Amino acid sequence: MPLIPDEASSLRRFGNSPHLSFQPGIDYGVMSWNILKSKRRKWAHDFNLLHPIYDILLLQEACVNFSQEHIDHYDPAYSWIFGESFAQQQQAFGVLTGTRIQESHAFNRHGPVREPFLNTPKSTAFSYYPIQGSARQLLIINSHFINFRPLKAFEQQLRQIGSVIDRHAGPVLFAGDFNTWNRSRRDLLLQEMKSHGIAQVHFANEHRRLLLLDYVFTRDLQVREAHLLTDVRSSDHTPLSLWFQINE
Repeated sequence: MPLIPDEASSLRRFGNSPHLSFQPGIDYGVMSWNILKSKRRKWAHDFNLLHPIYDILLLQEACVNFSQEHIDHYDPAYSWIFGESFAQQQQAFGVLTGTRIQESHAFNRHGPVREPFLNTPKSTAFSYYPIQGSARQLLIINSHFINFRPLKAFEQQLRQIGSVIDRHAGPVLFAGDFNTWNRSRRDLLLQEMKSHGIAQVHFANEHRRLLLLDYVFTRDLQVREAHLLTDVRSSDHTPLSLWFQINE
């Protein structure tokens, strides 16, 4: 059976970025991707090829083996924030945020309702980053949403995250796998984001029509470019890529 950590001890850190703040007017690259627990054969090849391009990596269904002295594939020059959902056979699973900027503060929240059968929670990792010359901070939210539960459970997780957004005065980058596999979930998500002043990022080569699960949302960020990495097939989700600037 899976081992589920207490929420208070579910955040793990590793890696060490030498950079201490984001800078206004600089382009920063983001890749958000559900990596299917690194199961597919070509995943490591694709990730090692892609990740150096980006300053922010937002991974869902990440798999980390903390018993190893060196954590495979996860570049130690990034600051890594791991929101653990559960562990099984010496491997931990959850959401993983990697940044070229060192965070000032971070925490993980387990969703209010657990998945059936294995009784495991979904995680959302919140991390805060200084902005050079500003008293405000950038809040990055990396989330994996409840799947095999009714709409009410989905709404509860949305409200949990929304309460954190409402307490934050600075810019926000919010991405993940939202498991919006029906219209009710999708409509509720977009409605809730609008109520918090969060804008959906639209991708120039959007081709997802029937099943749209992965999103990026922003507040007070200038999105310069956004597209899907449609040639990458080493997960059952397509990576999302975008570039933004902080305007202060």
